[in-house]
Amino acid sequence: DEAEQLILGQRLQLGYSPDPPLYTWLQIPLLRLFGEGVVALSLLKNLLLFGLYACSWFVARHAGLGRDQAALAALSLLLLPGIGWESQRDLTHTVLVTTLAAATLWAALALLDGRRGWGQYLLFGLLLGLGLVSKWNYWLFAAALLVSLGSLEPRLLFNRRFAAAGLLALLVAAPFLLWMISNLEVATATSYKLESTTGGYWIHFSKGLYSLVKSSLEFAALLLLLFLALFRPWRQPASADPASRPPGLRLLLRLFWVTLGILVLFLVVSGGTVFRSRWMLPLLHFLPVLLFALAGPGIWQPRAVRRYQGALLLVMLLIPVGLAARVYLAPLTGNYTKPHFPGAELASGLRRVAGAAPLVVAQNTFIGGNLKPYLPAALVAAPRVDFPLHRLYRQRGGPVLLVWNADESPAVPEAVTVYLERRLGPGLPPPGRSGVIERPYRLSDGRSYRLGWQLLGAD
Repeated sequence: DEAEQLILGQRLQLGYSPDPPLYTWLQIPLLRLFGEGVVALSLLKNLLLFGLYACSWFVARHAGLGRDQAALAALSLLLLPGIGWESQRDLTHTVLVTTLAAATLWAALALLDGRRGWGQYLLFGLLLGLGLVSKWNYWLFAAALLVSLGSLEPRLLFNRRFAAAGLLALLVAAPFLLWMISNLEVATATSYKLESTTGGYWIHFSKGLYSLVKSSLEFAALLLLLFLALFRPWRQPASADPASRPPGLRLLLRLFWVTLGILVLFLVVSGGTVFRSRWMLPLLHFLPVLLFALAGPGIWQPRAVRRYQGALLLVMLLIPVGLAARVYLAPLTGNYTKPHFPGAELASGLRRVAGAAPLVVAQNTFIGGNLKPYLPAALVAAPRVDFPLHRLYRQRGGPVLLVWNADESPAVPEAVTVYLERRLGPGLPPPGRSGVIERPYRLSDGRSYRLGWQLLGAD
């Protein structure tokens, strides 16, 4: 995902790919300021993660938790694999949409707690609009939140201020929505994210429901295991009567059940059979807060709190150790992953054999994004990216350089050929020189990456 941002971040556009563009819009200024590298990529993601923890703390406060209790609930996000592990290893849009979902939930809780001026409503509308252009599953979260909020306090939604908030949300999302209408083929090319299998309707539904349950358990297993084992809430006195719960807690509980209902309805309508646990993040990111708030004050025994803090500290230490182990133990395990890609060495070899081509088309965004920092003068594209290639080729001139994984395909992959034919049409330059560059993986024990290349339009 981060390699993709190095490609998308070359140009400011209303849309780029099936994913909404907000993450790239935020990434572009940092790429211009800090250069095309790890600093710009890491800075944005970690700012978003900080925002997620901060918003979760405020959500916990609205749910009735004290300051220290809210901090522990917010830090428990580390126990969700998508936040603690996957966000450090990969993920871009998922981090953004989860942060915006948390911020939107905080704004909704503020409305519920009495902050109902024009400013609060407009903030709510702004966050809704930004969420709509962050990632598609935010739409499910927004639907669940509005249903929950409207059923709990209808007056919050049926007034002029909410109408203005809705209008603001549409205005914020309008540029991308208009682009999407004009580029439906690109914007709706999401079959790779929603898999189906052959069979009847009920077979599809049962497989989808099984996948949803499995993904939910993967999403929450570590959090539930530590929470139940260390706090033992069933041994504590019963929590307050449901009617006396803070409004914020009642909203979170209702949002939880409405979200599950919408997910089941989504499977019924879509016919999908595979559901990924990371898709749950924006929808149920508030689960740690909900667990702590529902358990009541009886769980806050000093011994249990110290044990839980120790478990969180251990997880904090294990995450960087695990990330480092993936990289530095590869010669022992033989499992070479994305961090081992020899981008600098391959780019240097390309410059020697193919020259400085002004336009590079890669087999995928991973290859293109990892080469881009070392080909600063070239514009790098890939089949999944909606760049105006015909216009860019006319502006830049010169040969087009194609690159791909030579172990997967000895010749130019069909996806690259189709992409070029669609984007350049009759202006497709004739094929020229070609070859394969081989460079060892980083920290390699002798294994190499083989990059195929071909020039189009070269003398």
